[in-house]
Amino acid sequence: MIKVNRQATLNIEYIGQDKTPILIIDNYADNHNELVDQVIAHAQFIPDEVTNYPGIRSAIPKALVVGYLKPLIEVLYRVYKLPDLLQPNPIDNYLSLITKQPNELSAMQSWPHFDTPNPNLIAIIHYMNKGTHGGTAFFKHNKSGLDRINNDNKETYLKFAQAYFQSSTLRELNYCNEQHNEFTCYKTVAYKPNRLIVFPGQLLHSTLVNAATDINSDPITGRLTANLFLSFK
Repeated sequence: MIKVNRQATLNIEYIGQDKTPILIIDNYADNHNELVDQVIAHAQFIPDEVTNYPGIRSAIPKALVVGYLKPLIEVLYRVYKLPDLLQPNPIDNYLSLITKQPNELSAMQSWPHFDTPNPNLIAIIHYMNKGTHGGTAFFKHNKSGLDRINNDNKETYLKFAQAYFQSSTLRELNYCNEQHNEFTCYKTVAYKPNRLIVFPGQLLHSTLVNAATDINSDPITGRLTANLFLSFK
C-alpha cells in the first residue's frame, strides 16, 4: 500500500500552445522504498500486447490504484476545470518496464504518442526506481503544428504519420529523443525517483529512453514506473 506524503512538493507548469497544466509532484510516496520492494516481490510482468508500450507490464492491484489516485482527485478537478457531474474512473493501470531493443520497435513506437483524443482522460506516471533513467518529453508535430490531439484533428495527424511511415526515406527505427526531424521537443521532465507527473492524455509525449539503462526487464534495476489513467465521464 502507498502512503502519500502530505508534505510532497507540488509544482504546476503550463506547457505547449494551449498552456496546458501539468503537475510535477516530488516525494509523492512517504514509504517509497517499501512500495518499490512490494512491487518487486509481487508484480507479475508479461509482454504488453494491447497498447504500443515497448515492454512488459504488471497490473496494479485495485487497492494500490485507489491509494495512488484518491489524494489527487480534488486537485485534478480544480486544475483541469472538470465539471462536477463527471465521475473519476481508473482504467489501464500498470507497472511498466521497457524491454524492446530499437530494432524491435514498430513505426509508431519510434514517434511521440498521445494516449487518447478524450480531453477528460488524465495520465499519471510515478518514477519508482533509483538510478539514472530517461524522463518524459512533450512534443509539437512540425508539419501539422499540433501538440495536442483531439477528435477534430486526430485524422489529420494520423494522415501525416501514415505518409511519413510509408516514405521511402524512412530511416532505421529508434527510440524518440529530443532531436527529431518531424517534431520539436518543447518540454522535458527529468526522471527522479518518487516523482509523479500528471498530464492530459491528449498531449504528444514520449519517454526519452536511455538505451544503456532503460531497456531492462529487471524490476530492481530497470526503468520501473507506475502508469495510471483516470477517465472523468
